[in-house]
Amino acid sequence: MNINGINSNATGSGFTTVSGAYIAATPAATKTPTANSESAGSQDTQDTVSISNAGREALSNDFGAPLREKALAKKNEAEVTPKEEPKTLIDEQIDKIKEKIKELQEILSKLKGDDSEAADQQRKMLQEQIMLLSGQIATLLDKKMQDSKKSD
Repeated sequence: MNINGINSNATGSGFTTVSGAYIAATPAATKTPTANSESAGSQDTQDTVSISNAGREALSNDFGAPLREKALAKKNEAEVTPKEEPKTLIDEQIDKIKEKIKELQEILSKLKGDDSEAADQQRKMLQEQIMLLSGQIATLLDKKMQDSKKSD
């Protein structure tokens, strides 16, 4: 048996839609060319298979629905992203302070293996700077909250 468009040995166009595919029965191998050759020739007919509308709808629901959901999710995600609020001055200051804290923490981590007095003093100084910057962030966050309460 051969399904056109699916079997690589099929004749005809390369690809067809599932609803347009047909099944061609291949003749059975005959032992001797006798009277059976006439019946074998009559077996070489093509049966047409069609998919009903309900079948197409079921295929669409089974395979198409997940693809449509993924496309819709990507579309919604793309719409949500540009609607972000612009950063305020306070937010920008907080981000700059966070970057400074990260830099100081990297320097502090580099000094971990050094047990000298100079390294110990530098660690204390870096920790104090980190604490001061953290306090500034807390102050800016308080101010941001107060501003948002006033605007409500």
